[in-house]
Parts: sequence; C-alpha cells; structure tokens
Amino acid sequence: MGGMKLSRACVALFFAFAANVFAEDVVAMASNGSTVILHDNGRWEYHQNNSRIRDVRESAIPEDAKFNVMVEYESPDRVRKNVRLAMEAEFATEQEILDSLRAVPKGGYIYFQVKTSQIKKGYPRKLTYSLYDGGKKPIFTKTAYDTEAVPSEQSGISNLLVVPVYGHPKSNVMLARVQARNGMETLDIDIPVR
Repeated sequence: MGGMKLSRACVALFFAFAANVFAEDVVAMASNGSTVILHDNGRWEYHQNNSRIRDVRESAIPEDAKFNVMVEYESPDRVRKNVRLAMEAEFATEQEILDSLRAVPKGGYIYFQVKTSQIKKGYPRKLTYSLYDGGKKPIFTKTAYDTEAVPSEQSGISNLLVVPVYGHPKSNVMLARVQARNGMETLDIDIPVR
C-alpha cells in the first residue's frame, strides 16, 4: 500500500512538472522567417533579440538618435526677387543686378534642413542626399556629414545641404531622398515645384 501512495505522488509530481513545462513561453520561427515568442495564453510577439527584427516604435528610439530632416524648395522667381531686393538695397547698378540674376539656377534651390539642436558635434551622421525628377535615376547625389551644416536665415534651423537645380524641373513633384547608415534608413520627401 505504501508503494501505491509513492507512485501516485510521483505521477502527480510528473503532471505538475509537465504542466509547468507546457506553461512556459516557446520561441518559434514564423512562416516569414522571423522569430516569435508563443505564450501559453495564445498571445504571441516578435522576439526582440532577433537581429533581423528592428523595433521602430517611436518610444524605442533614444532621444539623441532622433533626427528629422526637412526639405524646402525656393522657386527661381522668388530667388530672383530676393536677389534684386538685396542688390537694390546695396545701391547696385542695373547691370550688376542683371549679371547676378543670370547666375540664378533655372530650377531654383532645394534646401535639406534640420533643427540645429539635433546636430551633435561628437556624433556625426553620414547622410546621402539624392534628388529625383520623375525618373529612376537621381539628377543629384551627394554624401556629407551633418556636422558640416551651416545655420540658415531661420532661427534654430541649419542647412545640411543647398542644391541648385540648374534645369527646369520636368515633373510637378520632385523626390528628395535622405539615406543614412549605407541605405539602411531612408527618408523620402515629395517636393511640389509648381
């Protein structure tokens, strides 16, 4: 009779152990190749230690890593008007004004800008800037560090890059692309030019 009690206790202990094993989370591979955690209550989530999964939630990005690039377009008409006003204020002759107006690019200027407070002198970001005018190939590409930015006329804003557009834009909306970390992070911005 004592042996029967012992075997019942062993069976009860085995079932308690088995229930605990099955109650634990299970790490599995999903059909799309990503790693997920399956919880015993039927809930699942992405496995955050998986190098192929990036947590892109706003709360997951550290404050000093946030970087918001803006793009501003200045039409050639506006540039000409500003050049004329500035030169008239300096009492330039009409010939000097006309010579300066000839240097204004036909497509105007595109400014890649950022808040000056986002530029960290000890933590330079290498960014690649591209402009597309309706095609698949960029009409302009340049790579530069954000620490090379210069203050703009707007308070608290720095120009990362100023791009003169020498030809008339072919499309009504140009595409500006900013890439960081060898294309791993990409920001596309539409620029209405007409």
